[in-house]
Amino acid sequence: MIHIDKYNVFSYGKEWKNGKEAKTSTIQKTLTSKECINGKQFLQLLRDLDDAWHHQESKDVHVEVKFVDIER
Repeated sequence: MIHIDKYNVFSYGKEWKNGKEAKTSTIQKTLTSKECINGKQFLQLLRDLDDAWHHQESKDVHVEVKFVDIER
């Protein structure tokens, strides 16, 4: 089982002003944690966040994974 030591989840979107969509992307929501979570729990968290944040909007998902040496 893989353990994730810390994570950052960002949801990007465009703001609406005066009934029109802005031309630049902004961060709308973010979740950050330095607490360990296992891979299965993390995937469930992503599913739950997608349901809560996006309400079935179409969003592309981009994932970046880093494996870093343990500091001793």
